[in-house]
Amino acid sequence: METSTTIIGLGLLLITFFPIIMLMRNQQIKKSKINEIIALNCPENPKQFSIQEFQNSKVVALHPEKNKLVFVDFNAQPETAQFVDLHEVSTCEMKSQIDSSFNQKKDFVVKVELILNLKNKTNQILKFYDFEYEKPIQTAYFRDNQFAEKWFLEINKRIK
Repeated sequence: METSTTIIGLGLLLITFFPIIMLMRNQQIKKSKINEIIALNCPENPKQFSIQEFQNSKVVALHPEKNKLVFVDFNAQPETAQFVDLHEVSTCEMKSQIDSSFNQKKDFVVKVELILNLKNKTNQILKFYDFEYEKPIQTAYFRDNQFAEKWFLEINKRIK
C-alpha cells in the first residue's frame, strides 16, 4: 500500500515539475542567445545594454550611452537580429498594414512595423508583428502593437 502511494506521488511530482524545468531551460537558452547577439554588437561591454524588454519572442535592447538598439525576432524564419545606431536615424515612423479581404466585420491587421529612416537615405524596418509568422492569435497583435508604440516613443525621444 505504501509503495504504490509513493510511486503515484513520485509520478505526480514528475508530471508537475517536468514542464517547469523545460520552461526554465528554454528561457535560459533564449537568454544566452540574446547575450551572444548583444556581445557581437558591443564586444567591449555587452552588459551596457541596460534597457532590455522581451515580449512574444521579440527582444529590444538599448545601450543608453551609445544610443544603440538591438532588435531580435525569434518568430521570424530564420531568426533575425538587427543593430541600429540611433545617431544615424533621422526619423522614425510606425506603420500598420491592414487587410480587408477577410470576411470579418473589422479590418484585419497583418503587420506592425517601425520604419527607421537613416541619414544616408535608406530605411531599416523592425517588424513587431507579422501575421505570416504569428497566425494563431490576433491578440498577439494587440500586445505587439503596444510594444511597438512604446519603442516608437522611446526611439523618437533619443533621435531628437
